Amino acid sequence: MQLHWNRFGPQAGGLAVLALCFCLVTPAGGEEPSAKPAAAPPVELDRLLKLPAPVEAPRERVGSATQGEWRARFASARLERDAAQTALDDAQKQRGEAASDTDAWQITPPGAPTSSVADAPVSYQARQEARRQREELARSERHLQDLTIEADLAGVPASWRE
Repeated sequence: MQLHWNRFGPQAGGLAVLALCFCLVTPAGGEEPSAKPAAAPPVELDRLLKLPAPVEAPRERVGSATQGEWRARFASARLERDAAQTALDDAQKQRGEAASDTDAWQITPPGAPTSSVADAPVSYQARQEARRQREELARSERHLQDLTIEADLAGVPASWRE
């Protein structure tokens, strides 16, 4: 049994596909597309070789924050650093005062009874407090440095960092 697409034979199906393709290519108004595209305006070579002008961000918001927010973030980071520096100075002063009370330096091991810790000129607790304060100062300085790098990448003006 032979299948025929229509009563005109298999060649008529090919003609129908060709006519359909022609209809899809031809514009709706019946006009044929022009063979020549519109000419593009000429571009000067000097214009192509220049870098584009920098894009200016709106001055009310740079990066992820406004001017006031950047100032507050920097002020907070500086206060945090200053507080850590003050605490470190106090811990080192207490450690120095404890060491100057006697000529012999004695370091109390961890876990020693509190009475011997209080009697020791340079106690383990004072050393640990000074070490903790040094770590806190280093952390606050890293935070301030990270904030400065973030502001540099965002293009925050120097006046906003004061």
